[in-house]
Amino acid sequence: MVLALIVTPILLILAGTLGQNLLAEGSTFRAVLTVLGAPMVALLIDVTLCAWLLGARRGWDRTHIANVMGSALPSVAMVILVAGAGGVFGKVLVASGIGDAIADVLDRTGLPALFLAFLTALALRAAQGSTTVALITTAGILTPLLQRADLSTGQLSLVALAMGAGGLAVSHINDAGYWMFTKLAGLDVASGLRTWTVLTTTMGVIGFGLTAALWPLV
Repeated sequence: MVLALIVTPILLILAGTLGQNLLAEGSTFRAVLTVLGAPMVALLIDVTLCAWLLGARRGWDRTHIANVMGSALPSVAMVILVAGAGGVFGKVLVASGIGDAIADVLDRTGLPALFLAFLTALALRAAQGSTTVALITTAGILTPLLQRADLSTGQLSLVALAMGAGGLAVSHINDAGYWMFTKLAGLDVASGLRTWTVLTTTMGVIGFGLTAALWPLV
């Protein structure tokens, strides 16, 4: 039952995505799948199922169910706040039109595009915490530079992998994933920095090293 409850929102979101890409526009079935596959709707359905299957069906009253659900909010509030702040920061970077200006500065450094992709993603990841925001922002910043560089498809693929390596590294206290790991593992902030941050940074550096090693071959 627990495994089914964990998988349910994932399947709903997957069904919504497939419906949008495979079904014809205007289809009633597509519209239903789109609504059910919206992340907030899928998670709300799953929470409702949890309240009934794990609570009401086992004899819990509404007050007890509300108390249990409410007790989960304080532990995730900081994670939600940090993730939201990181998203806002990334949106400001993109909307400000800073991409072309930074691309000009990076171009004048003379550094290879592969290294710039890794370094930019790493810096943004360290600054605001979200890997997704770091990658999207890095792509927006480097697009003008990459258009001038005339790279092959294989080289562009390696640049994307280098961005991913940079976005993986330096996960620390402004990253929602850092708090999820430390909370689940029962670690304090210092221990998380010594373990999780070092691990993610090592993985990122190794990933960049592999892409750099493949660069002469493509």
